[in-house]
Amino acid sequence: MFDEVLKKVLAEVEGARCVLLAGLDGMVVAAAVAKDGPAPDVVAASLADLFFKVGVAHRDAGLAPPKEFTSAGSSGQSALRAVTPEYLLVAVLDGIGSLGRTRFELRRAAAALLPELI
Repeated sequence: MFDEVLKKVLAEVEGARCVLLAGLDGMVVAAAVAKDGPAPDVVAASLADLFFKVGVAHRDAGLAPPKEFTSAGSSGQSALRAVTPEYLLVAVLDGIGSLGRTRFELRRAAAALLPELI
């Protein structure tokens, strides 16, 4: 089921290069990768750590834990969405992908995956 949901996000989001479900420890649970997409294990380890640090910053600032986090650079973007306190979805896009559409599709995917993760 995980693979089906992730492949759907990969197909629905123009410019998506990699979509994965990972634990906050950076371990990949499932992944869908486009041709010549990035290595899921490297993406998961790097961005899960970043999401964890954003959570620490939120806590230190007296804010609620983050549900989502996006970042963008000159050649690509990433969007992360918490599914549970232990799992998150990650999408990596090329420079033309829409973060808005990506956020929408990750929200839908999170709702589909939640019953399997609780």
